[in-house]
Amino acid sequence: MGLKTRAALLLCLAAAAIYTGGEALKRLEPVQTGLPEEIYAAYAANEKQAEYFLRAHDGYVAVYTGKRESELSDVTLIELEGLRTADRAMVERGIPVVSRTELLSLLEDLGS
Repeated sequence: MGLKTRAALLLCLAAAAIYTGGEALKRLEPVQTGLPEEIYAAYAANEKQAEYFLRAHDGYVAVYTGKRESELSDVTLIELEGLRTADRAMVERGIPVVSRTELLSLLEDLGS
């Protein structure tokens, strides 16, 4: 096979690869960024008994004491950007926490 034939064949293959790649990109589904209600519902049921709330504060996970509109107690070193999408959405919405044991467990899960 001649050099010109090989170059033409390589050019055709490259064009086909670019075309199929472009078509594949058009069909990609966007990643869900919201929080499914069924996931949050398990935590929302505890809101009336909550002693703490985990919420976002300046890009970090923060602990608030008392009810949802309570005062800031502590800001952790857990960055929101490092969390999975669902975890970040839950923290931004506010996670009610019933006990100190549950609080420590959630912070350990979020920090790992």
